Amino acid sequence: MPADVLVVGAGHNGLTCAAYLARAGHSVTVLEARAAPGGCASTVDAIGARVNICNCDHTMVLASGIVEELDLAGHGLRYLDVDPVEVAIGWGDQPAFVQYRSIEQTIAGLERVSAGVAAAYRRYVDATLPLARLVVAAAAAPPSFGGLARLAALDSGPAVVARLLSWRRRSLFDVLGSFGLPPWIQAAFATTGPGVWGVSPAAPGTGMAAVGPVVRHLAGVGRPAGGSGALPDALAAVVTAHGGTIRTASPVAGLVVDAGRRPAVRGVRLADGGQLTADAVVCAVDPRTVLVDWLPQEVRRPRDARRPAPDGYESKVDAVIAAPPVWRAMPSAGHVATTVVSPAPGRLTAGVTDRVTDPPMFLVNIPSVLDPAMRPPGGGHLLSLEVLWTPYALPGGWRDSPEPRRWLERLAELAEPGFLDGVGAWRAMTPEDYERDFGLRRGYAPSFAGGPLSALLARDRPLTRYATPVRGLYLTGAGTFPGAGVWGASGRNAAHAVATWLGSR
Repeated sequence: MPADVLVVGAGHNGLTCAAYLARAGHSVTVLEARAAPGGCASTVDAIGARVNICNCDHTMVLASGIVEELDLAGHGLRYLDVDPVEVAIGWGDQPAFVQYRSIEQTIAGLERVSAGVAAAYRRYVDATLPLARLVVAAAAAPPSFGGLARLAALDSGPAVVARLLSWRRRSLFDVLGSFGLPPWIQAAFATTGPGVWGVSPAAPGTGMAAVGPVVRHLAGVGRPAGGSGALPDALAAVVTAHGGTIRTASPVAGLVVDAGRRPAVRGVRLADGGQLTADAVVCAVDPRTVLVDWLPQEVRRPRDARRPAPDGYESKVDAVIAAPPVWRAMPSAGHVATTVVSPAPGRLTAGVTDRVTDPPMFLVNIPSVLDPAMRPPGGGHLLSLEVLWTPYALPGGWRDSPEPRRWLERLAELAEPGFLDGVGAWRAMTPEDYERDFGLRRGYAPSFAGGPLSALLARDRPLTRYATPVRGLYLTGAGTFPGAGVWGASGRNAAHAVATWLGSR
C-alpha cells in the first residue's frame, strides 16, 4: 500500500521530519542509502572503538524543544552536560579562553586575564543575547516576516531587527572588534563560525556568526550518552513506534513526476530499478541533487541549474590514545569540552584554498573523558580531531598524502611530551571519504547559505519554505533553513509544511 509520505535520507533532519509526521498519524516510509540510519550524526564501529562521524557536541537541538516534544528520552536518549562549553587555545603565546554555560563564570575567568577584556565580553553578550533569542525562536516554525516582527516585539523591538540587518552585512571580525574583543577570542569564534562554514571571517555577511557563541550560554552544550548516534537512534525509534518504516540500503536514483501545467511528484525511482509511490516526497539530501539531478529536465527551473556545487573542506582523524593530551597553554584543562585551536586572525582571511591551512584549525575532543561508554574496549581514550579547510582537490590527492599524520604531529606540538607515543590505531576521513561513504558530492556537507533575514523574506523559497515548485515535493536537511549542525529544526518545519499541505487537499 502506498505511503502518505516518503522521506529520502535518514540523517537527523530526515528522521525528525518522519517522526513528527508519523506521530501525527501519517503513513511514513524513510529510505536510506546506507546500511544504517543516522547520516553524519552517526556513531560507528572503527579502529576498535565507537567513533562519531562528526563532532559530538550538540547545542541547537537542545534549544529547539524537539527532544521534549518527541519524548526522545523515553526512546533511549540521554544527554551529558558539557561545562565548560568550550576551551580555546592558539598556536602562539596568547591566553587560553574558557567559555562556561554561565555568563558570569566566563566573565570571572576573563577578569583574571584582563579587566578590559572582561568588560568587552560583557558588552558583547549584552548586545547579542536578544539576537540569540530571536534566532532560536525564529527557527521554531517555518519562517515568515510577520513571525519575525512578532518575535522582535517580544524582546527589544525594532532595535533587535536593526542590529540583525546591520550584522548580516558586516564581517564577523568587524562585529567582534566593535566590542573591543581581543584577537585571541575573535580567532576562536571565527574557527567555530565561518571556519566551519568554509569562508573567511573577514568576509562581509559573516557578522551573524557572532550570535553562535552566545547561544551556547542560552542552550548549553550536551553530548548524547553512547555517542552522537544516540540522537538519530532515538528519532528512528519514534518513527517506528508510531507505525513508520525505515528501509536501509535503499538508495534513490530519481523522482517520478507527472510533468504538465502543474507538475506533481508521484514517488521515487530506486537505484535497483524499483519504484515507490506516495502522496508527498520529502528529500533530506543536498537540494542541488533533488532540483537538478533528480527532477526531469522539463520541470527544472533554470535558476536551480546555477546552484553552486562547492567542494568539501573538512577532515577528521579518530585515534585510540593512551591518555588525553596535556595542553602546554592550559595544563589544567580536563577535556570535558571541545578544545578549539585557532591560528591568528590574519591567517584566516584567505578562506579555503587548494592547500591545508597552516597552522591548522583544529576542533579537538576526547569524548571518552565525559562518557565512559566511548572508551575503547582495550583501554585508553578516544581522540576526535576535526581539521578545517582541508581541500577536496588536494594537490597530489589524498590517497597517499602525509597530511593526516602531520595533523597528529602538529597536535603533539601543543601538548606536553609523550602524547604522540601514545597514539595507537587511527584513521582519517577526508573530503574524498565523505563523498564515497556518505554521498556528499565532492565531500561537501550542504549548509543553508542564507541568513535569518533571507529566510524570512523567502529569497529562495524551496530552501526556506521547504515546498518546491513541484506539488507534493518537499526539501529538508542542512541545505535548508536554518542550516547545518545538529539542530533538527529544518526537519520539524518541513513536517509542518507537509502536514499542512496533506490536510488542505
